[in-house]
Parts: sequence; structure tokens; C-alpha cells
Amino acid sequence: MMTDNTPTLPLAKVRALFPHTRNQIYLNHASISPLSSPVQAALEHYLRERHGERIENFFPTLMEAMTRLRDRLSHLIHAEGSEQIALVSNTSHGLNLLASGLAWQPGDRILLNTLEFPANVYPFLNLQAQGVIIDWVKPRGHYLALEDFAAALQPRTRLVSVSQVQFLSGQRMPLAELSALCQQHGSYFCVDGIQGLGATNLDVQSLGIDCLVAGGHKWLMGLEGQGFAYFSPRLLQQLQQPQVGWLSVEDAWNMLDYRLQLRPDAARFELGTPNAAGIVALEAALEVFARWPMSAITQHILGLSQLLCEGLSERGFALLTPAAADERLGIVTCDSPEAEPLQQGLAAAGITTSFREGRYLRFAPHFYNSPEEIAQMFRQLDALRA
Repeated sequence: MMTDNTPTLPLAKVRALFPHTRNQIYLNHASISPLSSPVQAALEHYLRERHGERIENFFPTLMEAMTRLRDRLSHLIHAEGSEQIALVSNTSHGLNLLASGLAWQPGDRILLNTLEFPANVYPFLNLQAQGVIIDWVKPRGHYLALEDFAAALQPRTRLVSVSQVQFLSGQRMPLAELSALCQQHGSYFCVDGIQGLGATNLDVQSLGIDCLVAGGHKWLMGLEGQGFAYFSPRLLQQLQQPQVGWLSVEDAWNMLDYRLQLRPDAARFELGTPNAAGIVALEAALEVFARWPMSAITQHILGLSQLLCEGLSERGFALLTPAAADERLGIVTCDSPEAEPLQQGLAAAGITTSFREGRYLRFAPHFYNSPEEIAQMFRQLDALRA
């Protein structure tokens, strides 16, 4: 999977940051990721301060950390600037800012698909009470075809929302092509990036993404309860403010000035006391990713997912995940009537995978996992099936 000009990861150095690799094989990053040693250290430092060293410095220190985190996130997704980043609690929170922030009219339409994770569905279904119509792209098996999105677009389609990588099938969506369709129809383009960010590069400007939302506890390897939302300049100026808090205004620290002068940037959606531990953890996690080129991280993950695709196919498992490298990333899922006992048997051997939707076995290795771990997993899988 490596190209001649793609740098390789120093895998031993990477793995040294994840002590759990000494006694287990973790292949479930599409659910939740372990914390690296630098993240643990950052959290312990924060807790020592809050425990008694610098208790009253909580807010000034945290405001600086929030500014740094927005800057890092802006750099991660190649945004125009950090003023387009809002720190949110999770993916659902960010998508609800979009759903509740646009001025919808009866007859407006939103295009979704029937393989999406519910976080990328329910905020938009909730708009049906306002007369918004939801259209659906149906998969071909478990594959979402670009031409089916093109055929489903309507003159009044105002928004198309998709996952960067589908949580169940692992299909990596053709974001550039979908964005081009949206631009042709004058629709906003929204991407749920929770299953892709941290595993690959993404450029919101070149891809023409209007809204990108992601929680930080999966491939970004932070804590639960901390994510972010990006809004393009053209979308940000259209978004209404359904809720406000004391941090939404320009001069938040002038606390007896009740003029409701909202911040002009996306941080106006950050209403009040933030998730301090989550911010500390996500900033530290992004610092870890910054040690190596994202291209090397992506190629390593693709190499592992290729080993999974090949090994599962050789053993007769039916894959939901596309085989082509440009249509997958870190998630590899197979259909098997043995999925539940296999997942349980692997777990008993210290190998964590995921049993999904009553019939699927899902694997999700990250950039510190090794080919040797994949081989060890297959040896255990073969023993369970023998």
C-alpha cells in the first residue's frame, strides 16, 4: 500500500505511546479509542491543578487551551481560520446546530441515506415538524453509489449530509464528487467526520464542505464528550442562534453588560462552562498526531485494512467493505452467522473487535496497530472456527 514518496511510520515509537499494546490487541477504534500516554499525562497535570495547585486559574488557563485547540482543529481540516470552529460536546450536538440554525421553509428537502449512523439522521428528521421533506438514498447491498445521490437530488434539496466513512460498512464516501453535485444544485454539503478524522487528511476548503462535525473519542483518540463543528464562511453567516449563553457574546467577561452582542465567529455556539478535561485531552491527542505526517498514518491504516480484507476474503467471509483503497479507510466489516461467538471468543483472548447489528463482525485498527497483531488475530480466529 505504500507509495515511493510516502514516509513510513516509526511503528515502535508510535506503539510505545500506547501501553495497552503490551497485553491486548485493540481493533475497535470505530467505537472508542484508548488514550495515549501523552493524553494521560496531560489529564493528570490538569487534575493536579484542579485538585489543589492552581484551582482558581481554571478559566483563564482553559480559555487559552480552547483557543489553541480551535487553532489545531482548523489546521487539521485545512479551514480558512479558527473562527470557523466551534467546540461542541459530540457529533449530535454539532449537527443540531446546523439543523436548528438554518431558516427552513415547508417543502425544503434534505438528502440522507439509509446506512447512516443515527446522529446524522435524527437532527434532520426532527425538522419534519416544520414541513421539511427527507429524501433517502438506498444502498446497493451495502454500497452507496454516487449516481444514486445524483438521481435523488431535487430542485429544493437544501442540504446533503453524509458520513466521511460509513460506520457499519466502512465505505469511504467520494466527498469531492458529492460536493460537486451539491454545488451544481446550490445545496449545502455536510459531513460527519467522526469515522475518518484522525485516520486521514481532509481539506474542507478544497472539498467545498459547508459543515463538518466530529466527536473526538474515536479516531481522534480523545475523551468522550468533546468534539468540534466547522462551518464554512457562507454557511456561518446564515446560521441563526437558537440558544445563547454567557460565552456567546463578544465581551463575556463584562458580566453586567446585558447587551446581546453575539460573537461573529463560530465560538458563539459555545454557551457556557466547557468540558475542561475533554479539551485538555483532545489538544494533547492532536499533538500526538502532529508528530508524524498524516499521509503516513493513512497509508499505514490502509495497509492494515487491506490485510483484513484479504484475510477475511480468503477465509470465505462476505465483506461489506469495498476492496478498493480509495473506497475504504480503517473500518472492515464482514457478514457472518458466527459473528457474535467469534467476537466473544476473540475478546476472551484479549482481542477487541465489535459485533454489530446482530450479524456483522467489525474490525477497526488504528495507526499504532501492527501487521503482526492482524496476523495474531487471524490465528485466533482460525482456532475459534476449527
